[in-house]
Amino acid sequence: MNRQTKPLKPYHGLIVLILTAVCIFLIGPVLSNYMGLYGTLISELLMLAGAVGCTFLFRGNPKYVFPIHKPTPHGLFGTFLFWMGTIGIAMVFTVVLACFFPDEIMGTSAGLSYTFLSVPVLVAVLIVSITPAFCEEAVFRGIVFNSFWPIGNKWIVIVLTGCIFGAFHGSIWRFFPTAILGMAMAYLLAETGNMVYNIMFHAINNLLPLVLMFGMQWLMDGLYQVAGSAAYSQTGSYSSSYNLASAGIYVAMTGIALVLIYAGNFLIHMGRKGYEGKMFGGHRKKHLYILIGAAVGFFVLGCFLVIASAAAGAFGRMIYY
Repeated sequence: MNRQTKPLKPYHGLIVLILTAVCIFLIGPVLSNYMGLYGTLISELLMLAGAVGCTFLFRGNPKYVFPIHKPTPHGLFGTFLFWMGTIGIAMVFTVVLACFFPDEIMGTSAGLSYTFLSVPVLVAVLIVSITPAFCEEAVFRGIVFNSFWPIGNKWIVIVLTGCIFGAFHGSIWRFFPTAILGMAMAYLLAETGNMVYNIMFHAINNLLPLVLMFGMQWLMDGLYQVAGSAAYSQTGSYSSSYNLASAGIYVAMTGIALVLIYAGNFLIHMGRKGYEGKMFGGHRKKHLYILIGAAVGFFVLGCFLVIASAAAGAFGRMIYY
């Protein structure tokens, strides 16, 4: 006898969110205190078990809740471009927040760095990149996304699940950048109906800080051995002018991020109605003009912020001396 299935309802998603919150905010910290990053792995697996178990308990159809299909080459490359553009936008929010709350932003990053570097690199990749890509996607873009889908408006579901994803990272300083990434992954699922793409997006996004952290660690270790510890005895702090300059650089690059998002979006839809032919051919020529205008606008704004930062720094030095 075939098992009868039913569409998931919003309250199903709320139940899973409560169980997920218990895993993340109660069980996870306890396990992490005793087992370090390995405790995080167990917490992630508990989330996955909860999502899959609740799907069967609620009589949902796993094929619809966790849609996995063979990806296309252009879809995979489009997802990569889409991620590059989205992370660029998210970084703008991060840098802007760092201008106003430098200690909080840098403190959060430093804490994560210390945790990631406490285990071997391959173990860190498994726990930080691969496992969350499957476990968290099963929760937020799997059962939660599908349970909210009956709301009827695609964009409400995308924004709502993205904000929930940001909130579940437990830091107000990470909320906006993480929510943007969550919305992007929800959009990928809504448009493709294939979780392979948002899982890939999630894995790459979590892999990036690991590559940077371990790369910098190896670089610094090498420099330390060559130059000696004296070269690293000085300390510094992020000045407001430096943060403003950083924000200006990222804002100037926002235009590039928008182009990458557009190109990635075209590739994940390529071959469908309205996405035939060239990327900027036919009725899509106006999109090119809009992108150029936006890119120029962000570039000018970014340059203004960099110039303002330099002027503020020069003025500060004049007053100091």
